[in-house]
Amino acid sequence: MTARAAAAAAARPVSAGPQGFTLLEVLVALAVVAVALAAGVRALGQAADVAGALAERNLARWVAEDQAALLRAQGQLPAVGTVEGKVTSSGRAFAWTEVAEDLPQSPFRRVEVTVRADRSDATVLARVALFLLRGPGG
Repeated sequence: MTARAAAAAAARPVSAGPQGFTLLEVLVALAVVAVALAAGVRALGQAADVAGALAERNLARWVAEDQAALLRAQGQLPAVGTVEGKVTSSGRAFAWTEVAEDLPQSPFRRVEVTVRADRSDATVLARVALFLLRGPGG
């Protein structure tokens, strides 16, 4: 090695190889990952809540449609007024309400079936309206 090359090598800083990450960089990366994971867990929780609510609404819709089908199958007009009942579908309790009313200037009787979860604070989960033809004297 010549003197010139030796002097140039001595002037260069000696590198010990890759230095890695500083503690601050690792902490920042960890914070970013923690925030992303927290957002993901929250999104999964909300998705599960929505799926449960949709399943309950779907069951309530089936209950309402079943009540409407029973009315049609009976072949008789329900009396004007309100009838209430309870039913269990797929292990869930529902309360249904049937409101029948005559329509003015019309040969039809309107029947609306609403379904709620069987709780005192429950909101309407499903609503089905049907129109049944009244007889000639009705």
